[in-house]
Amino acid sequence: MSDQNQFTLTVNGAKATVTCQAGMRLSEVLREELHLTGTKIGCNAGDCGACTVLVDGEPVCSCLMTLAKADGCHIETVESLANGL
Repeated sequence: MSDQNQFTLTVNGAKATVTCQAGMRLSEVLREELHLTGTKIGCNAGDCGACTVLVDGEPVCSCLMTLAKADGCHIETVESLANGL
């Protein structure tokens, strides 16, 4: 039995489906699975803010949010600021 599940996020306006462990940190999913490396991992404890993304319009430290909690959410990363350049 696999401990991986399928999750769907809307990231920077595009739907993304990933198959990962539910407890994986959102910051890791963004960087490793979706290759959005603008989200930095600094302290990995929610103190520095380097991993901040907008989740449903609210700023969140992505190193503290699990993928399961982000399932179905709209995520905006720093890469979304480059749209339109």
